[in-house]
Amino acid sequence: MGDDENACVRNIVKEIIREMNPKKITVNKNFVTYLTKLLLINPNWGIGDDFFSQRQNVQHFVKYVIDDLLKVQDDPKIVTLKIQFYFSCNLERMDYAIEVNRRDLRNKLLVLKEDIFTFSKVEDRNDVDALYKKIVYYITLASGLGNPAKPKVFEETLVALKSILYESELNEFVTLSKQEKQIQLCQMTKVVAGIRLFDKDCDKGGEGIANLPELLDKAIHVIRGGTEETLLMIMERVNTLTTAVEKCYHLKQTYHGYQMICIIPDELSVKIADDIEYIKHLLIFFRQYELLIRKILDELEQINEKTELIFTNMEKMLKLIHETVYMKIAIPVGVVFPLFEQLWEIWEEFQNQGLLLSRLSMIMSNMETYAKHTRYDHLVIEHLLGTSSSLTDAERLEKTAQYKLVSDNPEIRVVRSEAIKNFYNLKLEYLGFCCWKLIETDGALIPGNPSMGIVIYKLKNYVFSCIEAFEEFCKDPEMYINCALDLSRRKPQLINFFQLKEELESVYNVEKLVQSKVELKMCEDKSLQTVHQATESFVDSTYKWNIWDLKREALTQANLLSAVTVSTQTIKTSSKNSVRAQTYNKKIVDTQTSKDRYTTMPKNSVFIYGLRGKKDDKQFKIDLTRPIDES
Repeated sequence: MGDDENACVRNIVKEIIREMNPKKITVNKNFVTYLTKLLLINPNWGIGDDFFSQRQNVQHFVKYVIDDLLKVQDDPKIVTLKIQFYFSCNLERMDYAIEVNRRDLRNKLLVLKEDIFTFSKVEDRNDVDALYKKIVYYITLASGLGNPAKPKVFEETLVALKSILYESELNEFVTLSKQEKQIQLCQMTKVVAGIRLFDKDCDKGGEGIANLPELLDKAIHVIRGGTEETLLMIMERVNTLTTAVEKCYHLKQTYHGYQMICIIPDELSVKIADDIEYIKHLLIFFRQYELLIRKILDELEQINEKTELIFTNMEKMLKLIHETVYMKIAIPVGVVFPLFEQLWEIWEEFQNQGLLLSRLSMIMSNMETYAKHTRYDHLVIEHLLGTSSSLTDAERLEKTAQYKLVSDNPEIRVVRSEAIKNFYNLKLEYLGFCCWKLIETDGALIPGNPSMGIVIYKLKNYVFSCIEAFEEFCKDPEMYINCALDLSRRKPQLINFFQLKEELESVYNVEKLVQSKVELKMCEDKSLQTVHQATESFVDSTYKWNIWDLKREALTQANLLSAVTVSTQTIKTSSKNSVRAQTYNKKIVDTQTSKDRYTTMPKNSVFIYGLRGKKDDKQFKIDLTRPIDES
């Protein structure tokens, strides 16, 4: 990161901290810097080197960091980022921690060392005793072999010192230059410490010297036991959360292929729908926690192996020294002193391993504190699970172990896991989680199944949880890879979890990694026939289609305005005629929308026979109306 970018980050961090103070939000400044750098990998914030010309974007960024991330300290998103930052500052720099510890010790002893160097001459017994005392204190504290304030430790160290630095040689020592004094003091520290360790092995001394090999062995077993218990707790929650998320998302086949849709029971939709995203973030936290705990277990195993190797080397060195000094009155300094120095250097490695163990224990304790501060809502998860039991990763993978992936994409190759040497050392993209489901569910971590096959695309290895996920990935692998990068931009806790920082920096100039697809609307002609008519058929007897009939009716009604109503009552009814009614069964009629149709009803035609030319009153009607169903 260039100087301009660093200056921009510093200014943003200052503004974030300034805005946090009135809201009483306390966060480590280094963590705010770490978070800011992660978020600024996303170019969509619109913040570049020119800090002042992008003031509005910076204000929006600061508001997001404070309100959406830092304000809720127990949110799994922010806790995940915190343990990532804490872990990167501690476990990943263990060797540096040893150097810092040694440097701090040297700084604490700097005043004492300068007092030793200030001696320019030794005139009397008091000067001799004072110089010896200062050197003894320095050697004991620098080597970490006991407390020089204790008489036995002091006497033992003094005897060892006098065996390599006689009183007659003190005058020569004080006349040396400062650099020569420093070299000789360092050499004396190693030799005296080696002599004391050898005396301890011979049961002739070693007062105040702890049995480091035994203590380290006990500490390793205790820390490993606690770490494994923590891992069991984490895996129990991981299995529960993964099962709950899987139950919410279902595979659905559509016109374009497969997709994951979120289906929640109606009685839970109102309350649980808002918690699905939280559960996915919680799953990311525990998966990150699991990953870090497994790294600690690996570190413990390495420390254990190294401790055993150091112990073996120390036994060999002690045996060599015993063989060198056995039954000998005088031994050349050039022969035995290097052996004592090597013995001390081996012991110093023991001390380093002890320092690493104490640091691992501290890291474990602090990460447990972070985990306790994360809200874990048992009630929400139990509602989602219902009567279902949580599945372990092994049980989940066993369901799809019998399936085998076959690629029809020439750019994608599938290799069986059995055919890969050192498979467990093989790097899998997205830590072995299903890439397709990660995108479709917007961040759910569903483990892929290597037993179905390792998918190789552009020299990178992928695994999938089902055949449908693999088939969809094969259609456009670049799109899904870009979708994963875009998801990491929106969820910064995934950047270091999936180790995507370098890839995101390489596409920094690409603001839009994924082009949204426009869904095409498909139109089709459809016909529908119901068993029963939706509405009862009705024929309006007063309906007139002829305009002249309407005009005639209008004239009639106009004439009625000037007419007088007259009623006549006869004694007897002149005649009664029966009226015949003809009905027809309901006809199934097709209806087509968006097209013109017309209906022609037959015109009623009746002939009354016998009105003319007959003397009797026997008339009758003849129906001349054409039938409706006439073809």
